[in-house]
Amino acid sequence: MSCASPPPSTPDRPVEVVAAVLLSEGHVLLCRRARDVPYAQRWEFPGGKIEAGENPEEALRRELAEELDIEATIGPELWQTDYDAPDGSCFRLHFFAVERWQGIPRPQAGVDQLAWVPAEAVEQYDILEGDREFALVLPWLLNPKLCDADELFMRVALLEARRAYAEGEVPVGAVLVRNGRIVARGRNAVERGGDATLHAEMLAIRRASALLGRRLEGCTLYVTLEPCPMCAGAIVWARIVRLVYGAPDLRAGACGTLYNIVQDERLNHRCQVHGGVRAEESADLLRSFFRQRREQSRGVDP
Repeated sequence: MSCASPPPSTPDRPVEVVAAVLLSEGHVLLCRRARDVPYAQRWEFPGGKIEAGENPEEALRRELAEELDIEATIGPELWQTDYDAPDGSCFRLHFFAVERWQGIPRPQAGVDQLAWVPAEAVEQYDILEGDREFALVLPWLLNPKLCDADELFMRVALLEARRAYAEGEVPVGAVLVRNGRIVARGRNAVERGGDATLHAEMLAIRRASALLGRRLEGCTLYVTLEPCPMCAGAIVWARIVRLVYGAPDLRAGACGTLYNIVQDERLNHRCQVHGGVRAEESADLLRSFFRQRREQSRGVDP
C-alpha cells in the first residue's frame, strides 16, 4: 500500500486510501512490505493512495496491477475506517471486495511476500495500524452469525483506548454505531488538547453529530469505561438509544454505579444500558496505565 508518505492532511481533508479484500475459500490475501520501503516487513491489505483524478475503483485496479500483477473486478465497499496517525496525518481507508481477477497474484512493486490467511487470523499478523480495525471486523462482515456484535464493537473501542495509551492519555476509547456501521470514533485527548471535555465519548458524539445532526437516534455508543456525569449528560441530550460499556467506574460512573443519569426518569430521554462487556480487558489497560504513571513519577523504569 503506497500511503506511507502522504501529503499533509487534516481531519477535514484526510488522505484517501483504498484496500482490497481478495477472498478464496475463507482466506484473504495479505502483502508484506519489502525491506526498502517505509514500514518494511509489515503486513497489509493490498492497495494504496487515490491519486488526483482517480475514483476509488480506478485507484484500486491500478494498485493491484502494480503490486500483484493482476487485473481485478472491484466489488462493493465493505468498510470505511478513519485513522489518525501519531505524526498527525489523517487517513480514510476504503476496503473493497474483489470478486474476480485475472492472473496469479505475485509480489511486485514494494511487496516481498504474499500470504493467504484465514479471516479470523488476520489480526494476529504484524499488520499496519490503519488496517487493524478492519482486521477486527472482517470475520463479522463475512459471517455475522458467528460474532457477537457487542463484543466486536467493544474490541474496536479497546483499539482506540490502546491508541490513547500510546499517546500518553488515560486509555479510554469509544465508537458510535448505527445500522451495523461505525459512524464515529473517539479516544481520550484531554492532555494533548488541554481540554477537560475531550473525553472519548464526547469526541465520538461531536464527530457523529457533525455527520448526522444533533440527535443521534438509532445509535449505540460503545465505550471501554462507564461514562462520567459529563458524558452521561451528553448521551441523554444526543438521544443515543443504547449504551454499552466495559469496566464500571467506581469513582465517577454515572450510568448505574454512582449515579444513573442515562436512565433518570426525571429527564426527557433514557437509554438502554449494557455494562461489563470485556470489562476485565478494559480494567487491565487502565491499571497498567496508572501503574506506569506511578512508576515514572517515582523515577522507576517501567
